[in-house]
Amino acid sequence: MSEKIRVFAYNELLNEDFFKEKGFEYIDKFTVSLSAQRIVFNRLPPKGEGIEGQGLPNIEPTPNNAGMMEGVLYDMYDKFLPKLDEFYGYPTECTRKLMELNAHDFHTVKGIVYFAQPDKIGEKLKPSKDLMKLYRKSRKEHSMLYFARLMNTRTCD
Repeated sequence: MSEKIRVFAYNELLNEDFFKEKGFEYIDKFTVSLSAQRIVFNRLPPKGEGIEGQGLPNIEPTPNNAGMMEGVLYDMYDKFLPKLDEFYGYPTECTRKLMELNAHDFHTVKGIVYFAQPDKIGEKLKPSKDLMKLYRKSRKEHSMLYFARLMNTRTCD
């Protein structure tokens, strides 16, 4: 019998249609936050993919350990872990950690979080308009302030 895992989505997997299109299924999902971290678009696309100046979503610590980022925690069966690893390019493009996340009823939960490998990070990169359209469709997963800030992110195209 499969075991359950929890995976933190802060990228295009926030969009439920995209999530299902990629062949993933979840048992349950709920909004969580990751303290002292922020979303950045500094992950280099895999070779031969993306457009000039494009950065993929990544996570980095906030400069003063204040603040947080929002996302969705998916409860899934572990049979999807190899597919998640492939999606994120683990272990060559990304690494993964088990981290404490904050549910909005103030309890903490552990979940798998993917981060870009240090050699896969670039400077002055921006998300694509297509990525931002996927984020726009995940509006209900975010607080109004977080979503507004996210939607004000400049794009590379």
